Amino acid sequence: MASSSHSSPPRALVLAGGGTAGGLYEIGALLALDTMWENFSPNDFELYVGTSAGAFVSALLANRVSPERLYSSIDSDRRNLPRLSGAQFLSVPWRSWLGTMPRIAAALPGLALDVWQHWGEVFLFDTLRSLVGCLPHGVFSLDGLESYVRSVLTRGGSSDDFRRLRRRLLVPATVLDTGAIHVFGASASERTPISRAVAASAAVPLLYEPVRIDGVDYVDAAITKTAHAGLAIDEGARLVVCVNPIRPVVLDLAAAGGIRSGGLFAIANQALRIALQRRLQDGLRRHTYEHPDADVLLFEPYERDLHLFDTPLMTYSLQHEIVRRGFRTTVKVVLGDFDRYVALFQRHGIAVLPRAEIERRAHRWSSARVAPDGRPVRRRRPGVGHAARAARA
Repeated sequence: MASSSHSSPPRALVLAGGGTAGGLYEIGALLALDTMWENFSPNDFELYVGTSAGAFVSALLANRVSPERLYSSIDSDRRNLPRLSGAQFLSVPWRSWLGTMPRIAAALPGLALDVWQHWGEVFLFDTLRSLVGCLPHGVFSLDGLESYVRSVLTRGGSSDDFRRLRRRLLVPATVLDTGAIHVFGASASERTPISRAVAASAAVPLLYEPVRIDGVDYVDAAITKTAHAGLAIDEGARLVVCVNPIRPVVLDLAAAGGIRSGGLFAIANQALRIALQRRLQDGLRRHTYEHPDADVLLFEPYERDLHLFDTPLMTYSLQHEIVRRGFRTTVKVVLGDFDRYVALFQRHGIAVLPRAEIERRAHRWSSARVAPDGRPVRRRRPGVGHAARAARA
């Protein structure tokens, strides 16, 4: 789609983090917006802000990679876009893991002697901490993700250089040693490659090794803020479209067992989602109060989507189902308050197609799973946890 002429103030797309599942959901939401807009596309924003998994998607969008091409890369290896697989997100740092063996072997005799001599005073966590110190700095590395982004941005007219982009791209990351927020792309002299910045923004502690750039260690940007939407408003954006793929599920309080019945991981999952969404909502309310002239639109999953809640954040096997849910939920949100969204987008130079046309275009997503070429294929249903079963009981 051709971009409409719109110079100032900029329109911004803000994508939050959420693991591989969150990135896939964002692709679905962007496909939905692309379906509904008449003279605008997700590649036509003047400003992009991407956090963690959202940084990966934003970096490609800013380089004119469409959501449709991103979705197509899930299934096939195209000449202009390599196939995207789960292996890109879970590269094992074998050298680091192999290097732990001598350290653990050297530490075990002293540890065993200490336990033997002070058996009555041994504290399990103190004992384990001495071994944990021998382990790598993360279970996985982001070398595969960085390599994929670099390969995409060094072909077909794309650029791995912030300074050469026609669109503004901001990629925040958290400085491990100080807790400060560093924004790659904020400086006109930014020399860090986009692919390296994306890896830094997505380095979830424990899961991934910190990413070192110019002697500084960086970890996941979502540690400091969920979506960093304030960066867009500070840059003067007056339309901010924000996609947050992680939100807590809402269950009927009368449901037997509730989240608790799902066990340890269900409780931790819900707690993480509550913290991320509440922090995002507080930030957006503050931005709305301080900048009443800015329109901030937040698109999130359906609050009772139990299947999506049961899907692990780092899964890739259910990619089509997750993309589909992102698409359908976003379409339903817009159609549910159609006149308001039409007026709001129109205020910023974006025309929305008639309701009947949107429904027609979205019809192919009514089947359980849709391939990039529009063909329905067999659905792979995500595992439903104890909490979801209890809610339906």
